[in-house]
Amino acid sequence: MTPLERAIAVAIVSVLAIHARAEAQATPPSNTGVITGHVVDSASKAPINLANVDVTIAGAKASAARAATDANGSFRVEGLAPGRYSVRVRALGYTPRPLPPVEVSSSSSSIDVGTVSPNAAPVRLQSLEVTGQRKDVQLAPDRNTYIVRDMPTTRGGTALDVLRNVPSVDVDIDNIVSVRGNTGVIVQINGRPSPLKPAQLGNFLAQLPADIVDKVEIVTNPSARDDPEGVAGIINIVLKEKPEAGKSGGLTIGAGTTGQVNVGGNVGYEKGPLSFYGSYGFLRDKRLRRDSVFRENLLQNPPTFLDEGARRTQTPLMHTLTGSLDYTPSASDALSFETVYTTRVEAETYSVLYRNLNATRDLTSLSDRFTRGTNHEFSFESALAYKHTFADKGHRLSSELRVTRDGEGGPTSIIARDLALDGTPTDTSALERQTPWEHPREYSLKADYVRPLSSTVRLETGYKGSLQRFHTTLDTNVFDSAQSAYVPDPTRISNFTYRQLVNAAYGMLAAERGKFQFQGGVRVERASTQFDPKNGGAAYDNRYNSFFPSGLVAYHIDDEHQLKLSYSTRIRRPDDVDLLDPTPRYADPLNLQRGNPYLKPEYIRALEFGIQRSTDRTTVQVTPFYRHTLDAIRTIRTIDTTGVSTRTFANVATSNAYGTDVTVAMSGGRVSGFVGGSGFRQVSDAANLSPGFSARTYGWTARTNATFRVSSTVDVQTLLSYQAPMIVEQGRNAARTRFSVAARQKLMNDQLSLTLRVIDPFNSSLERSTTIDPAFNQVSDRRRLIRGALFSVNWIFGQSKKETERETIDVGDSGPP
Repeated sequence: MTPLERAIAVAIVSVLAIHARAEAQATPPSNTGVITGHVVDSASKAPINLANVDVTIAGAKASAARAATDANGSFRVEGLAPGRYSVRVRALGYTPRPLPPVEVSSSSSSIDVGTVSPNAAPVRLQSLEVTGQRKDVQLAPDRNTYIVRDMPTTRGGTALDVLRNVPSVDVDIDNIVSVRGNTGVIVQINGRPSPLKPAQLGNFLAQLPADIVDKVEIVTNPSARDDPEGVAGIINIVLKEKPEAGKSGGLTIGAGTTGQVNVGGNVGYEKGPLSFYGSYGFLRDKRLRRDSVFRENLLQNPPTFLDEGARRTQTPLMHTLTGSLDYTPSASDALSFETVYTTRVEAETYSVLYRNLNATRDLTSLSDRFTRGTNHEFSFESALAYKHTFADKGHRLSSELRVTRDGEGGPTSIIARDLALDGTPTDTSALERQTPWEHPREYSLKADYVRPLSSTVRLETGYKGSLQRFHTTLDTNVFDSAQSAYVPDPTRISNFTYRQLVNAAYGMLAAERGKFQFQGGVRVERASTQFDPKNGGAAYDNRYNSFFPSGLVAYHIDDEHQLKLSYSTRIRRPDDVDLLDPTPRYADPLNLQRGNPYLKPEYIRALEFGIQRSTDRTTVQVTPFYRHTLDAIRTIRTIDTTGVSTRTFANVATSNAYGTDVTVAMSGGRVSGFVGGSGFRQVSDAANLSPGFSARTYGWTARTNATFRVSSTVDVQTLLSYQAPMIVEQGRNAARTRFSVAARQKLMNDQLSLTLRVIDPFNSSLERSTTIDPAFNQVSDRRRLIRGALFSVNWIFGQSKKETERETIDVGDSGPP
């Protein structure tokens, strides 16, 4: 723990402890009345953010006080003199809900009105009646939440399509997810971090149907309560797991011009203390990709050139099954079981043509390489959780046991040929067979305890222990013409296990003082890792302790304006097969990759300042940020005199990034959605490797997702994103643009919908990177051929009860009942 972190942690805990003691000893002023409560949707029981709570003196018309609910649906109205008050709750898309009068007195100055559950209702806008909805974008001090369950541009797609619709999030052509340009992000499913690494995780998310995703939460500066992995923060994908009362369900069928076919269904049942939700999804797709590499080898005199052109086809068949079972035997106890199971079988072909050129760029030799294989993948996750709520409000204990098992791999055959300059095959230069397998596993147990110390101070503490283990094998056999048989290639055989044990405990204090909210804490971890090559070689063990302080200060200027300042320390552990395994892995003989088992953990210290303004229909959030990274993990490319390029990984000394995010969210009118942008400056110091690897760059991104309500039954939605060119270590990345549009027709009182998506109509899914090095220059292009149209039909049942509860309201209604 550095002196700066120690000072921050001590200061935060000291201030909160002094505040708690002062709160307990202070003499209450005369106007100390407080009214608290919780606002949730009457059907889904989900918290309603930014609902208005008006408190008036009984019989009067003017408001005595007003407050807005937070992201958890909680509200607190303070500074009330003794007297009788009327309370009224209003939220966009819901029927106003007046509550019975309450009495504030000197002997009973704190009144809890409990849970308020307003009903959804149509909203009258300029004589046009449309269905009332919760805000699709909810911006809170600690996280931003994006409701995606009803988004036309993701209908019939996957969880990756959902993430492409979220501000600050990007998904590249290899399905690698990043936030603010940083791939060190942790993706959670229902609040549980996935043990899958970037490449595997992308495949898993490509199997997860978009129709079972309810919302996405972005946490860029998590607290000590959260797992510290992920230097860029946390993306939490929340699946639909809560059925309507009684029976409910849905069915989705879709097909597209790219060869995609998807079928999905879900069903829910709730009766008394028992509720069940299950879903199934099937997806078949045909994914085409074209790659090219143009490399100048400066180690040769005169320089030579290599021109590669490649075509990849992938045809996945994917099945996804989810289920949840909840049992609440009493009002204070709840038991739940959740599971997610996915399988994928993918047939893949990859053909490459190599053109070797001399200094004048004349063709000197020609060869090709063809790869065919089948990849098998499965992922299984189950969690058993228990929650107990004590009689005191906010006093609770929860625990969870979680098991995750995954696997990926399969056989591949390779043939390489020498060609005459006219393209005629002259010789078979190589015949190979490869079988890679990866088997990650994770077991974890955690417990969390929350206890209010007073009406404004809360203590949170907990423990988590996790054991992660993955076993990786790679068998490579080459054809020996002398023996007329395949024989092992010992330089390309790998068999190792990686084991990581982490024990962590955390403590936090949260407090309120007038318009201020405070939160501070620290997480302490003990980690031990072991990299054990089974086929010879040295083992690599590492043990280390880490301290992760965090703090948040929020100031509510009024009902519409809020300021926040937050700090956290994060870590990125080098626990990926690609990062660690030193065995060479060939994309082809001229392009290979080696891991680095000596990689150190990457630590980041992040500071954010936020300004937010919220009204009934618009929320604006501006977030300046600063990140200081120690031992940042970066990709390094080298080339030898024979022209073979090697991709590996190394720690650079430091990397500093600072910039600003801006998000404008709109709802409640004919046009809803968001506009977001991010600009940042990044400075990397790689002098520990080579002065030429250091980089200074500026980057920016912009994204908009807008829904146009053409009528009460027709929606049109567009997505446009742009990422500006950016300098990186050893080169630069070109600009990227994505665009898609969708139209939806609702029928049968919203129970049936028809959606047409047009994906990448301008064929702009090109990613280009340029490597600049004293030894070589290289331009790499990758283009996924995804342009096409997708048509889907979605049918839901079990919504009739909600429909009959709807009432008509006027969003301009703000007067007393």
